[in-house]
Amino acid sequence: MIRTGKQYIDGLGADREIYIGGRLVRNVTSYEPFRSVIDSYAALYDLKHDPAHRDVLTYASGDGDERADVSFLLPQTREDVVRRGDALRLFSNTSLGMLSRSPDIMNSQLAGIADNADWFRQWGDQWAENITNYYRYVRDNDLFLTHALGSPQTDRSKPSHQQKDPTMNVHVVRETDAGLIVSGAKQLATAAPLTDELLVWPNARGLVPGDEAYCVAFAIPVNSPGLKCFCREPLVTDVRNAYDHPISSRFEEIDALIVFDEVLVPWDRVFFYNNLEAATTMRFMAQGLALAHHSTAVQGVVRAGLTAALAYRIAETIQIGSFPNVGEKLGRLVAFLKTIEGLVYLAEHKPAQTPNGNWVPDRDAIQAYNVVFPEFNAEAYKMIRRLSGAGMMLTPSLADFTGPGAQIANRFFAGADTEGWERVQVFKLAWDLVGESVGQRVLLYDEFHSGDPMFFAANYARGANVEEWTSLLDGVLADGADLYRSGRG
Repeated sequence: MIRTGKQYIDGLGADREIYIGGRLVRNVTSYEPFRSVIDSYAALYDLKHDPAHRDVLTYASGDGDERADVSFLLPQTREDVVRRGDALRLFSNTSLGMLSRSPDIMNSQLAGIADNADWFRQWGDQWAENITNYYRYVRDNDLFLTHALGSPQTDRSKPSHQQKDPTMNVHVVRETDAGLIVSGAKQLATAAPLTDELLVWPNARGLVPGDEAYCVAFAIPVNSPGLKCFCREPLVTDVRNAYDHPISSRFEEIDALIVFDEVLVPWDRVFFYNNLEAATTMRFMAQGLALAHHSTAVQGVVRAGLTAALAYRIAETIQIGSFPNVGEKLGRLVAFLKTIEGLVYLAEHKPAQTPNGNWVPDRDAIQAYNVVFPEFNAEAYKMIRRLSGAGMMLTPSLADFTGPGAQIANRFFAGADTEGWERVQVFKLAWDLVGESVGQRVLLYDEFHSGDPMFFAANYARGANVEEWTSLLDGVLADGADLYRSGRG
């Protein structure tokens, strides 16, 4: 089925154990700092019911009239990869690319993992069946997932079983007829209090013999007894409007540490456990990650496009575009946009076929995007700050343009060809994007969402496809080698 925004919100009313700001929140829909982003998530669900977008955002998932979110689609043709990209762009445009954990991200990852069900089968048929059935369950109920991968930042120099408190990290406590009992903590679970389900995976880096109890993968409802979410401090606690805060008024995602206190994980939701080999190799299931990284890459393109357009509008508003130093910044910014657009286009139009006959975006292009985007994005933010200057700091509120001083404000805050309220609106968006805490959180998220940038780039270098250019290089070297062997100097 395809849920509506109301159905998504109604599903959040179940009893939860959410700790935030010194409070225990049971019903997240009644907690004011969550309301705006809940509404933003709900808007994505409602979008699928709009007749103008239904065929782009959904697909027939069975023999009948049942439809599913297209982000669950396992592409059966090359064209399906492009189709997924079109849907992801529509979702991302709706959220300005600012929801780093929009539902399509984990839908995509779960679809890719399900396509790798045979990888789980090597550890036992039941694990492959569990992952396939879970994918279908989430797809058919249009659920919202997030995941938790990392361990708490305690002593990173030691493996889990050698920690001062070895019960700190998520581990299997015991087996029961009903399932596994797990305890410990996981981070970083973005949007966890506002989702339906949580996927828990072991973090492969740092696992060694002796860590077998920590090598467990499973899925669990967020409202499961014993599951607790400890949230970071909200970045937005007041009610904001879309003029003064066009981004932070709608897209303040929350991040959480998940604590498991003797939580029962039913057997049909376990994907493997006590398996060091599985835990240390699963992060390299390339096809499983390609679909999820496709979603995040499309988000990045949308956000980069918004940033580039904003830079042009700033220059136009105060007529600085003809300055050579400004022209250089704009040129570099739009070149950055075209670079990542090109990588995503390449990924969509040069897909790879999986062993099961499905198609995924070209992993090489997507990985290249993941390497270059965080650095380019940080540079783009810096360019916005430099173009804006003091204008980004001096921004009165909407009330100042509608209150008793409106005439004065509109006169003295005016741009070259705009009224004061119009120029200030542009600079408010600039501040909300690159200066406000919500925008800064997204910048930090981008830098680390694929893991440590150094390790990610190093891993990419080991598997990057440079065969075409290696062949060209070998040809050039062969010409010189022939001269050497012939003795002609």
